[in-house]
Amino acid sequence: MGKSSGLAILALLVGIGGLGLGAYSYFIFSGQIADLTDQFAERAVIDMWYAENLEDWTPSVVDSNESVITVNFQVNAGEKVYFLFITRAIIYSNIVETYMRFTFNIDGVILNKPYTIAGGRNIDETWVYIPVALQYSIASLTAGNHSVSAMVLKEYASNFIRQSTFLVQTYI
Repeated sequence: MGKSSGLAILALLVGIGGLGLGAYSYFIFSGQIADLTDQFAERAVIDMWYAENLEDWTPSVVDSNESVITVNFQVNAGEKVYFLFITRAIIYSNIVETYMRFTFNIDGVILNKPYTIAGGRNIDETWVYIPVALQYSIASLTAGNHSVSAMVLKEYASNFIRQSTFLVQTYI
C-alpha cells in the first residue's frame, strides 16, 4: 500500500509541475505565439496548377528554343507566382561539349535568369543522368490569365529529358 500511494503522489506532483510549466509558457510567450500566428496567416497558397510528361522528350532541332511543358494559370490582384520545374536530363557525351540549358518562358518572354545547365565538357561516361530543378518566384505579373513554359534553350548531341513535372502556385 505504501509503494502505490507514494507512486500516486509522485505522479500527482509531476502532473501539477507539467500544468504549471504549461501555464507559465502560455502567459510568458503568448504575445510571441500570437505574432507568429499572424505572420503565417498572411502567407497562404491560393491556387495550384500541375503538369507532367513522364515520357522521354527529345528536342526536334539541335540548338533550338523549345517548350518542354506548358502550364496555363490565373493570377488575381496582389498575388505572387511560384514556378517549379523538375526533370532528369540524360546527356550523351560522345563529343567534347554536350549540355542542355533550361529556363522559363512567361507569356512569350524567354527569361535570361533563372536558368540551369545540365551537362559539361569532357565527360568520362557515355551516358550521364543529371537531375534538374529550376524554380522562380515573381510578384510583378498583372492580374489575369497567363502561360508559362519550361524551355530548353541550347542542346547539343543526342540529349533528352525524362519524367518532367511542372508546378505553378499563386500565393500571398
